Amino acid sequence: MLNQVVVEEEISVLVRVMPSGSIQPTSFVWRDQTRYVSELGRQWEERVDGKSLRCFLVKAVDNSQYEIRWDPAGDRWLLHRAWLSFLV
Repeated sequence: MLNQVVVEEEISVLVRVMPSGSIQPTSFVWRDQTRYVSELGRQWEERVDGKSLRCFLVKAVDNSQYEIRWDPAGDRWLLHRAWLSFLV
């Protein structure tokens, strides 16, 4: 069973840039731990506080799932929500 938590914390993300110019997150650092992406799920655009954000659902190798958001204007990444196989 996965436990959903709202996080809203800035993170560092490593991405793969595809030939089309799109990006795919491959790993991110949250609370001093690197989380490696095993599956990339749904992607969508959202407007939050007047900013256009690119949102990604990703699954990590530990089977936890995360919603991460990228603000291209500020080049900032945010961990918005997490569905964890463990509690933090």
